[in-house]
Amino acid sequence: MRKAVLFADLDFIDEATDLASGAGFDVVEKYKLPKRPNPKYFIQQDKLFYIKDRSEIDAVIIFDLLKPRNFINIKKELINKEILDKTLLLLEIFALHAGSKEAKLQIELARMKYEIPILKESYIKAKITEQQGPLGAGTYGVESIIKLYNRRIVKITKDLESLKKFKETMIHTSRNVGIPTVSIVGYTNAGKTTIFNVMTGLSQKVDSTMFTTMSPKRSSISKEGKKVMLVDTVGFIRAIPPQIVDAFFVTLSEAKNSNFLMLVLDSSLEDSIMLEYLRSSIFTLREIGISGKPMLIVLNKIDKIREQEVKSKIEIVENVSKDLYCPIIAVVPVSALKGMNVSSLRDEIFKMALG
Repeated sequence: MRKAVLFADLDFIDEATDLASGAGFDVVEKYKLPKRPNPKYFIQQDKLFYIKDRSEIDAVIIFDLLKPRNFINIKKELINKEILDKTLLLLEIFALHAGSKEAKLQIELARMKYEIPILKESYIKAKITEQQGPLGAGTYGVESIIKLYNRRIVKITKDLESLKKFKETMIHTSRNVGIPTVSIVGYTNAGKTTIFNVMTGLSQKVDSTMFTTMSPKRSSISKEGKKVMLVDTVGFIRAIPPQIVDAFFVTLSEAKNSNFLMLVLDSSLEDSIMLEYLRSSIFTLREIGISGKPMLIVLNKIDKIREQEVKSKIEIVENVSKDLYCPIIAVVPVSALKGMNVSSLRDEIFKMALG
């Protein structure tokens, strides 16, 4: 694994470490981000120069959103090291799990949109100082790369629009045959795919790595001759970068075009963190234009907590969620891995979807 130094706020340090691991990095050192970012480098200058002399370090991960000038200045000092901010780290993970043409195009589009401002900033500096740009191509090289990026962005945008229309046609076809759709949404690693598998009898990939589901998976479930379509979607994260929301709008639109929602929470987390993930998930749904769809909330992984804790968490989630979103149909505790209360969840899904 590539060795990396991680900079992150204390509140996000565990999440950032998990994401870095999911992207194939071994985090060997962790530093707290400064309260006031360094105007030139964003991170602390003394730590930057300390890392510069560490030949065994392959990458520096800054779990925040860098400005183009920060990226360029850091790269100028750490020439032989990979630099990733929060957006690039997520894109690195997405690229590892992308299977469909749509997901791959979305990743490429997001990366190019991210890199264009850096290239433009580099081009301006190169013209002023006659120095080479970040790709070592010189002034004219950077200019040609920018033109290439712009042409490619237009092409990918058109291709994604075509895929979006095709997908919407499929969704409308499902609606026309009278099959209601329930999208499984929630924070990454909450157990959405495990629930999808136990409900459908399928065996989609499940592990502890974040973002193993990059392209939505669809399968119907039946009860007394009636069908409901379940859709397993990409997971959310806290403070999701705008570039990610924009780039993955087509993928997330599965949830937007569904009839109902099933929001999965990890009940084994501390209450404060679980509620933060609840708020973050509902905020992300709003960001992509989702509101007013009937929603089930699933408290997964109850096998990891005591019985009396389950009742307490249900009550807390009911109180908080109803202030954030409407309508909440029910809060259902389950353990998808152990098969606990799964039949009750199935009943609630059909009750919500079919009335």
